[in-house]
Amino acid sequence: MDPFISLLQQGLALQKAGRVSEAEQVYRVVVNQAPQHSLALHLAGTAVGQLGRLREAIDLLRRSLALNPTDPVAWNNLATAQLDAGSATDALDSASKAIALAPAYVAANFSWGSAASQLGRYSEAVRAFQKVLTAQPYHTPAWMGLWRAAAQVCDWAVMMSAAAQLTQAIQNGQNPLLPFDALIFADDPVLHLQTAQAASQRASQQKSLVQHAHTVPRYPGRIRLAYLSADFHEHATAYLMAELFERHDRQRFEVIGISFGPDDESAMRARLRRGFDQFWDVCLASDEEVFERMLAAQIDIAVDLKGFTHHSRPSILLRKPAPIVVNYLGYPGTTGSPAHDYLIGDRVVTPLSHAAFYSEKLVQMPCCYQVNDSQRLAGVVVPTREEEGLPEDGFVFAAFNNVYKITPDIFAIWMRLLAAVPGSVIWLLSDSDDVRQNLRMQAKALGMSTKRLVFGRRVNLARHLARHVHAGLFLDTFPCNAHTTTSDALWMGLPVVTCVGQAFAGRVAASLLYAVSLPELVTQSLLEYESLALRLASDPHAIQRMRDHLLSVRATSALFDSARFADHLESAFEHMFRRWQQGLPAKSFDVSDLASSSDALT
Repeated sequence: MDPFISLLQQGLALQKAGRVSEAEQVYRVVVNQAPQHSLALHLAGTAVGQLGRLREAIDLLRRSLALNPTDPVAWNNLATAQLDAGSATDALDSASKAIALAPAYVAANFSWGSAASQLGRYSEAVRAFQKVLTAQPYHTPAWMGLWRAAAQVCDWAVMMSAAAQLTQAIQNGQNPLLPFDALIFADDPVLHLQTAQAASQRASQQKSLVQHAHTVPRYPGRIRLAYLSADFHEHATAYLMAELFERHDRQRFEVIGISFGPDDESAMRARLRRGFDQFWDVCLASDEEVFERMLAAQIDIAVDLKGFTHHSRPSILLRKPAPIVVNYLGYPGTTGSPAHDYLIGDRVVTPLSHAAFYSEKLVQMPCCYQVNDSQRLAGVVVPTREEEGLPEDGFVFAAFNNVYKITPDIFAIWMRLLAAVPGSVIWLLSDSDDVRQNLRMQAKALGMSTKRLVFGRRVNLARHLARHVHAGLFLDTFPCNAHTTTSDALWMGLPVVTCVGQAFAGRVAASLLYAVSLPELVTQSLLEYESLALRLASDPHAIQRMRDHLLSVRATSALFDSARFADHLESAFEHMFRRWQQGLPAKSFDVSDLASSSDALT
């Protein structure tokens, strides 16, 4: 008879009731008295994992498995902790061990599918989630995983089947979506807000997070501004923001980069390190450790560049490590978090009439919310059409978005455009054989020759920018637009046709086009989008005029004026800070109004 069984049962009851810290203390009592007790180590590992101490959780679970390697539940809990820590390869191995011990173990098959998805093995993930759903048809997270993985390989039959199940769950009052997935799932800002709020609430409850109460500033001098991201390496966020970090006025701001992503040892990583006054690599630190370090450093404004995107760590900011927390750039929507005070947008992506869709107060930048790096350079050597797999002649529609943003409706429009423009092709980006096969099948089903689809491979940014010269028109996606991909196209003089949506994610390309004075490329419906794309593809002179316009304004347009953007953003940060100094709550504002009323803080 295990003398500790009643104590462990007490801990389990506390853990199930959400009193995780208390449960951990109970498990620690057992571990301290019986360091070789595999179940106590296992349960302690699950508790500290819930509390966000993932390295410690992984260590405890490994110690448990060293004592009892035939426990599939422990292997699966280890996989879960590894997934949360961003170690998908390790998680796949742990989930595989659990499945080897218990092939029908639903949770382990779900973990395996989740890990496979994170590793880009989407077709395998589809099969894993389908296995889960065969055993448990109402496993809503598996439907969510299935929808996401199928979208990533453009397996639309599976995706739409999963979407129907998820829609039914939503109509039944459930909230099965993850926030980023909701942006792709529907052009519905109410759904986006509800999903984000639910995710923030779950994170707070699971980890028993309590927001820190900040007092007035304890020191004079510069505003301490911290940017938090997992993307301080070769990544779209870095490509957009590098020059901003360098341009911040060091007389007014001390700028700190807090990185919880990988060090890819790239030139971009080195540039980012140089661009900050301090650069903290906290990849191996726990959320609690990062929070405490930020408190000790007396950060004034924390800028969240991740939101609910891949490798985000929302529980750091849910603790309120700075008196002002700002949602910016990385996540095109609301965080639904009470810890986030402001969201930086503009009059197009976040009009004040949409304020009810955001938990944050809205900051409207004078032109476009998206910062850009005016120093980015295209490759000197332009690859030939032949090298890119393009035909020698014929009109080229480009659609360089991530393929998961392509919907059946948009793809059908593209096929109709190809049919209407003789000799034209559509130029897509994907290295995946599964994506290529599935999209070719869809084209064939719509009566289009598969030769009219050209798939480019992912290359470095300089070469990618250089090859834009071969495209005649960029076709945007809906309901989630091209974001950095739009600014890349405009930077290279390639016109973009977009359809504006109701939610932030579907309004970004419109904002960028207004910023380069091409509002005529913004359409209000998919019917108008198709009509405009066809008209332009048939009018080379109109396209050339737009190309000439884009190249002529590249050095002067507000979209690519990093110095002007930095000035406006700093004005916004100072306004936020002054309001807090005076004990005033966060309030939506337009940065354009600050020049004339910067002291009117009521």
